[in-house]
Amino acid sequence: MTTMTAPTTPRPRRTRRGVRATGILAAAVAIAVGSYATTLVRPTSPAAPRAVAGAPADATTGDLAPAPPGSAAGAFAASGSIAQIDHSIAAWTKNVAANPHDYVSATNLALLYHGRGRLSADLGDQEKALAATRTALAIEPTDSAARGLQATIMYTLHDFSGAFAAADALYRGDHTQLGALATRYDAELELGRIAEARADLATLTAATAGPAIDVRAARLAYLTGDADGALRLARRALAAVSAGDENSDVGFYAYAVGEYSRLTGDAAAARAAYAQALAVRDTDLGAIVGLARIDAFEGDRAAAIAGLRRAAEIAPQPETLALLGDLLAASRDADGAAKQFATVRFVEQLGEIQSTVFDRVLLRFDVDHAGASDAVLAKARASVADRPDTTGHDAVAWTLYRLGRFDDAAAEIALAAANGAADARLMFHTGAIDLARGDVAAGRAALERALALGPALDPNERAEAARLVAR
Repeated sequence: MTTMTAPTTPRPRRTRRGVRATGILAAAVAIAVGSYATTLVRPTSPAAPRAVAGAPADATTGDLAPAPPGSAAGAFAASGSIAQIDHSIAAWTKNVAANPHDYVSATNLALLYHGRGRLSADLGDQEKALAATRTALAIEPTDSAARGLQATIMYTLHDFSGAFAAADALYRGDHTQLGALATRYDAELELGRIAEARADLATLTAATAGPAIDVRAARLAYLTGDADGALRLARRALAAVSAGDENSDVGFYAYAVGEYSRLTGDAAAARAAYAQALAVRDTDLGAIVGLARIDAFEGDRAAAIAGLRRAAEIAPQPETLALLGDLLAASRDADGAAKQFATVRFVEQLGEIQSTVFDRVLLRFDVDHAGASDAVLAKARASVADRPDTTGHDAVAWTLYRLGRFDDAAAEIALAAANGAADARLMFHTGAIDLARGDVAAGRAALERALALGPALDPNERAEAARLVAR
């Protein structure tokens, strides 16, 4: 499962004296799969530079989409569009040009580029956002808003080690910075540091409560084998925001419920939740792709292809293109499939950011499309060395399986399963490896568990798992 980021910064509980704990990131943005909420930074001291007259006073928000749960974020709801964000970017850019020492404007500019990137799925915007935080920090190195936002953007760009280091430094220096603690927790999960993440979640839970905490707890529950608990927590978070929780994004939480419903095999509940997310914003990539997966599972290939084409028009991301190509191939549109597959392979050539953000997707694509090789195995090993999580070990195991190195694959899949993740793809891979090593009973059982989760497997995975069971 890919990363999904939580859309709001956790709000602290009131202390015994009735005073709210401090430390919510003033400039934090909700990094969400779906929609997010933002606010612009206000100067925090009399010495801080103030915006010029006519500069944007309120945040604009938008909506990205592609993937599933996790990162730190801001509060403050608003709604907007790319056009509104572009207008605000122009205004804050003038501020920075007029006053090179205006770190508040630089931070706001970072916030807006980050928000536009969430709408457009343009990684270039995230790079601009990161550059703007660096500008702000070069002017005012201790500014907590810029430091927290920098960690958040690093997380978005899949620099999980960098995000962890930045968030860790901010939180260690000021334990009221709960947004930084949340980002540290999110990064720990992606780095496979389950014990540390569990401890940080306990600290967060002791300090605050609400949907942003529940959706983070859901992510940990899923990664450690409690898929039903993950769905229950996601539903609780959605119920809270639907009841009017301030500064929260119904679309994001509906998408999270959709994903956990799909991953636990409930196609009807997933469809309803994705539809709810799309009712908030009809360009929500994650929900569009999620619905396409449900359509494909239920046998409506034409609807699935149409949905994936629409998603690809919004943002041609590798996972969308690969799934579209698979469905076109199954529809005997060889030329159409080849075009999608060629585009997937082209993505890796676009630059370091693309290959970093989509590395696991590209590895899985190669391995599942007759591309397993020693070179791909080396990439998979490098990826898991940098990020030793369940998905990384699974990628190495599956590459070894495709290369016929079944004993090595078994050792690696055991590492992938060590935290108990109840993931259908992991079950499928485990079953295939067990069968290849001659353990028919264990292999069949794992494959049948994976198949029982229905839409949690993509069509080609289901077809291969079913063939293995039949054989």
